[in-house]
Amino acid sequence: MSDSTDADPPRRWVEAFYDSEREVRSVLDDVREAHLLGEYDEVRDRLRALAEAETGIFQLVALTVLDLEGFYDDLDDQYDDGESPPTEELRALGDEYGRLADDLELVFTERVNGLQNPMPALKCGFGYSNSTNLPRLDYDLYSGDVALCEFVHPPSQSLRLARSIVASTGELLRRVEENDDTIAEAERERLAAVCRSLREDVAEVDEFVADDEVAEADPSDVYDDWSFY
Repeated sequence: MSDSTDADPPRRWVEAFYDSEREVRSVLDDVREAHLLGEYDEVRDRLRALAEAETGIFQLVALTVLDLEGFYDDLDDQYDDGESPPTEELRALGDEYGRLADDLELVFTERVNGLQNPMPALKCGFGYSNSTNLPRLDYDLYSGDVALCEFVHPPSQSLRLARSIVASTGELLRRVEENDDTIAEAERERLAAVCRSLREDVAEVDEFVADDEVAEADPSDVYDDWSFY
């Protein structure tokens, strides 16, 4: 399956799709069946493989399933008077594979932005050990429906991980500033909003654990003390 037209995208992608429609639909049918069976890792891997092998066709499928009006506007502009794009057929294609919308969006985001397992989310459970007097956080990390990892920690270890993430984010932003690089306005707004929430969340946690003696302890000593296990 390869692009066989000199037209520019997105028309080139459309014509490539129709040149190989049977094969593409066969792939998408298999992916949809895997999704129905809850085989989410397989879904992600198959979509990545399609994106790697046929970038244009993958982008066409993703844009039709996500039903982005800008795509149809761009496609319409490429057809001369007397011609018309297969808009209704493409919308029907998008509806047919709508079940794959979230996974297509995630893989599309990976391809366009150079990310890996984007849009992470945590599912959290709570526990307590009477023998050690330790509360416990049970985390499952997901990207979409794909489970990436799970871990069970006392809250101090969870906060230590969070602190490492915040510190590395600060280091990244420092390097961006030193290089005179710019950050997209939407990303700056997201960062500011998350920072505000973090300050509020940390203040709430601090209400439960504030202790003058603990506050004076060397953080490195506390981090390296595993005796409570």
